[in-house]
Amino acid sequence: MTTADGQVLGTTRIIDHGSPAERWNLVVLGDGYRANQMAQFAQDASRFCATLQATHPFDGVWSGLNLYRVDVTSTDSGADDPAACGGPGTRARTYFDAAFCNNGARRLLLVNQATAMAVADQQVPQWHSIVVIVNSTEYGGSGGAVATYSLAAAAEQIALHELGHSAFGLADEYESYLGCGVDTDRDHHPNQEPGEPNVTVNTNRATLKWRSLVAQNTPVPTTRNADCARCDPQGNPLPAGTVGLYEGAHYFHCGAFRPQFDCRMRTLNKPYCAVCSQQIRRVLLPFTQVTVPFVGEMRQAAAHRRVVAAGLVPRFTGQTGPSAWVWRQSPTPGRVVRYGSVVTMQLRTGPIP
Repeated sequence: MTTADGQVLGTTRIIDHGSPAERWNLVVLGDGYRANQMAQFAQDASRFCATLQATHPFDGVWSGLNLYRVDVTSTDSGADDPAACGGPGTRARTYFDAAFCNNGARRLLLVNQATAMAVADQQVPQWHSIVVIVNSTEYGGSGGAVATYSLAAAAEQIALHELGHSAFGLADEYESYLGCGVDTDRDHHPNQEPGEPNVTVNTNRATLKWRSLVAQNTPVPTTRNADCARCDPQGNPLPAGTVGLYEGAHYFHCGAFRPQFDCRMRTLNKPYCAVCSQQIRRVLLPFTQVTVPFVGEMRQAAAHRRVVAAGLVPRFTGQTGPSAWVWRQSPTPGRVVRYGSVVTMQLRTGPIP
């Protein structure tokens, strides 16, 4: 129920791509793991990490990320699962107070965000985003200031969806809130432009948020829902992956549009659409860059250490040997390059003049 129901044990950097001052730092916390379940939490965190690395577009910007696992114990396993939403009425004493059944939806799984951010502040002060894994097999997750996901089937897919919300400001692209055929107040989206980059009420091709990704021969709008009292049952009229303007998004049957027919922000196990991928890359690409250090007139061994410490790859040419020192280097000091770039250093031997 509170931080008295557990303790913070410590932090492990499970993916290390360099100084946290230069990388995008993701903190993975756990809730509802008892002290004797820390090995399980480590495995769950590693599985999430592996899934993230293998998922586009993270695979292309992976060098810009650091991932930290913070081990936190709880008195009980699991999370609160109130009977009001069809749960068994479970009350679990956990450090971050994880609970299903928020805003009338059992699947909406929340934690105490202030506590989660306080732990991240203490353990990884330069964090950018937080994911909390909740040790329950009931389906759930959320993507507010802190992303959460449970260990239900396809757990890591839930995590990728929720991270899209919390870390990259992406909206849900599905056309209902409680579910198609359940909602009775989701017919027409208010005529107000959403702030998220992947949903819109605008049907003007010339001013569309993602107009640069829409082919000239793609109709805009691309689909229209013929019956706004329900979710649109029609299939995709165009090849998969076509970017356009598909009606039904942001929890409404009509009046809001998504960029592609399907996307991870609409359906689990689908790829991120082109617009969502573009937003993720926009956030992460700056963190894949590093500054070339100055290594002139340094001994070969010292220059090697400095270049490697900066996340770059040293390559030596010229007169190698125990007394060799750096005469010239390329790229020149102070250049901003991609993480993992090669720094070529020409060496001379003998005393440094």
